[in-house]
Amino acid sequence: MRTKIKEVNGIDWGEGAVMNCAWTGVRLVDLLSHVFGSQLADLSLEQRRSKHVAFACRSVATQDDDWYGSSIVLERALHRDADVLLAFQQNHLPLTPEHGSPVRLIVPGIAGARSVKWLDSITIQDHECQNFYMQRDYKILPPQAEDTEQAKEWWDKVEPLMEMPVNSVVVADQTMERDAEGLVEVGGYALPGGDGGPVVKVEVRVDDGEWVEVQTLQQGGGKWAWVLWRWKGEVESGKHTIWSRATDYAGHRQDCERSEWNLRGIAYNGYGEAEVEVV
Repeated sequence: MRTKIKEVNGIDWGEGAVMNCAWTGVRLVDLLSHVFGSQLADLSLEQRRSKHVAFACRSVATQDDDWYGSSIVLERALHRDADVLLAFQQNHLPLTPEHGSPVRLIVPGIAGARSVKWLDSITIQDHECQNFYMQRDYKILPPQAEDTEQAKEWWDKVEPLMEMPVNSVVVADQTMERDAEGLVEVGGYALPGGDGGPVVKVEVRVDDGEWVEVQTLQQGGGKWAWVLWRWKGEVESGKHTIWSRATDYAGHRQDCERSEWNLRGIAYNGYGEAEVEVV
């Protein structure tokens, strides 16, 4: 958002702030059912939607609070298909300290800020987590909140960012040469929106041309995982912009060249974009 629209009050995550790996752990629903048993089973759907499961790491203070925490709605926590995990392995190896050892939360499809590392407490409660990073950060503020002072009016009116939007990225060299067939090849990755995965289609467009479906879409990681894609086609010599857009199984599709701006610069899902020169 900073480079394509205007300045934001946030970190330049760029297109590399993504992780795609295998997590091993215990499903949160199994742990909660073991501890609370019939107390959870007897809850109505309305009660499950009104209660929250809060997670915390209280071992050390953070930059803006005395601890770090997040929460999700109890209904999601109790869905086995939501795959919410208390993870102790990453890519079939024990968690390292920097990734949350000995145990961390993994909530797939949800903003990574909710997947608390070094997890030391879990609480079922009637309200959202009140930690700074749940209530005063990682929210999509309206465009009229243009600075930190104006943001104060909106923090309590806006829901925390939870489900991430469908997204795609174009990976290409800035200078590209045609192959023996006179074609250029680009690739990238695409991510589903929330629990709508997997990605089922990626399309590419050169400049203002027609959208064309990519020839190669590497599946296999399940509904939460990214897909890798490749496209080969004719592109004239000169400078061009190559765009991508993804569609997931639930029908979520990137549908704009630029996302609407927000102060924290989060949840950007305008078309994937790469500026190249073909020689």
